[in-house]
Amino acid sequence: MPITLSPISRRRWIKGSLAAAFVPAWSKAAEDGNAEAWVLFSDTHIAADEKLEARGAVMGENLARCVNQVLKMGQKPFGVLLNGDVAYLDGQQADYATFLNLIAPLRENAIQVHCTLGNHDDRKHFIGAMTSPQDPHPVEGKHVEILSSATMNWILLDSLFEINQTPGQLGEAQLGWLDRSLAAASDKPTVVMMHHNPQGPIPEGKKVTGLLDSEALFTVLSRHKKVKALIYGHTHTWEHQRHEATGIHLINLPPVAYVFNQARPNGWVIARATASQLELELRALNPAHEQHGEKIQISWAA
Repeated sequence: MPITLSPISRRRWIKGSLAAAFVPAWSKAAEDGNAEAWVLFSDTHIAADEKLEARGAVMGENLARCVNQVLKMGQKPFGVLLNGDVAYLDGQQADYATFLNLIAPLRENAIQVHCTLGNHDDRKHFIGAMTSPQDPHPVEGKHVEILSSATMNWILLDSLFEINQTPGQLGEAQLGWLDRSLAAASDKPTVVMMHHNPQGPIPEGKKVTGLLDSEALFTVLSRHKKVKALIYGHTHTWEHQRHEATGIHLINLPPVAYVFNQARPNGWVIARATASQLELELRALNPAHEQHGEKIQISWAA
């Protein structure tokens, strides 16, 4: 399964962290409302040095700001889903140690953090830092997970193919597991998440920069009408479109770290699920950005 970081005790966190403890006053009214909230992070790119700067962004500072904003939401999220490229370039052990320190306030406040793998992660170092030997491995050599709430299902996939190489791949074994899992799962609306962006046919002479087996993935997803959206990161671009053949919503998450195009926002997303829809709201790190607060609605009935 992807890394599922359970809550840690307040005392243990304070002992191991130099940061000041922050205990949010969750709004009971918000928790008792009709919407359940999930938090989506992507492309944190944390280095051993949390003050490292790349492309004009200090990655550790950005993640700390996002964590602080989550704790001030007013509604306790069901979980934080971090969609790959946890580490800066090639997944050094010290990168993950810094990452764990930066997200400790979430865990100290009883929020689970679920991580998938991206092309800048190292599977061995990732597992060594953030899993236990008892964690199940339903797909050999990959890390997959199903999260289920009263409203919806999430399926988290592993598209890491080669470390610090751009393309990703799911592989036949993982696609088979996905197909079987979707068939066996309840009929609740389902969202699939992976790090790499899907790509259509690539013109001759052009390199694949996204998912190598995109066509095979959509062949599987097309068989299961409960799948309403595919969420991914990798391109550092907040974007929404529909897959032409299946109608599945395609959501490209913004990066927590840096953007490739300075006109684009970085930040995180609140996903609010109700019985009728999933609403995704962009929380840009620059609140003056024109897309800050932008919302995407995904109807479960469509």
